[in-house]
Amino acid sequence: MSALLGAGPAAARRFVEQAQTSRVSLDHLWCLIDDAGRYRSAVLAVPSPGRASMLLVSRTRDAEEARQFGPLIAAAAAGSASFADIAQALVEPTRVHDIAAYEYAGLQRMAELEYLERSLPRAGILEPSPPPEGWLIEPAAPPNVLAGESPDAIPEATRAELVATLERTYLNTLDCPGLAGMRATKDVLVGHFGTGARTRHWLVARHSHDTDNCTHEKPHAREPAGARGTAHGVCLLNVTPEGSDAELVYLGLAPEARGQGIAQALLTYGLHACSRSRCATVSLAVDARNVFARRLYERNGFRRVSTRVALVRSTRA
Repeated sequence: MSALLGAGPAAARRFVEQAQTSRVSLDHLWCLIDDAGRYRSAVLAVPSPGRASMLLVSRTRDAEEARQFGPLIAAAAAGSASFADIAQALVEPTRVHDIAAYEYAGLQRMAELEYLERSLPRAGILEPSPPPEGWLIEPAAPPNVLAGESPDAIPEATRAELVATLERTYLNTLDCPGLAGMRATKDVLVGHFGTGARTRHWLVARHSHDTDNCTHEKPHAREPAGARGTAHGVCLLNVTPEGSDAELVYLGLAPEARGQGIAQALLTYGLHACSRSRCATVSLAVDARNVFARRLYERNGFRRVSTRVALVRSTRA
């Protein structure tokens, strides 16, 4: 841990204690050892829900170390294959040698992510924008199911509908398009769900002309997916386990639903739900190249707080 953090034993012990408290696995640790048997650097592969691995590497000081660290990071990525289909890293843009080390290991720059945040009212409830005529915004599943420990509790038909909707939102997407197809969409859904019991505000946009049975009422738990019309978009918000903040983990529309104001309605319905949950802030990450999404978020009060370079490779590469 000292080699990984570039810090002393006390900091290493604190890191281990925090990891244990947060249930972060420290089992997948790879080290670079010099001729004297000393650990020069390390890479920690942290398993994430949905068959993904997040790589944390010692800070790289120069171009020579970047070349030396490449095989170490590649070993950690390949060593994640038993529990992950992709290995990924998030690096500050100014850390050019760290980025080079990941690239030597076969990770590719997927996007520059802008992290945005907005505050929610301390008093009162943020009201949503009405959806366009003929459209409905409703929960993707019953609240008790979405607040559960595992996505397996989501009814099979609902999970199938969410997976199919996600796949349609990836068509011609401007949000990290290179990620499409690197994992099974059912695993992506698991990743969006995350771990542990918490409040999740998952919404779908349906077109009322798809069926004669659509109403503005909340869906019944036993009502089959699709009985209320086809889902053309999703907005997935997860409240933190502490309940104080929320993260927008995904917002996407199928091609036929874009450019009609549905994203605005989905987003504001989600913000309304977070406001009712008394969240203080909502945060998200967006591909800097996705101009349309950035404009949507800026119109709704989001402001950039940081930037990271996202790098990804298949664990089977």
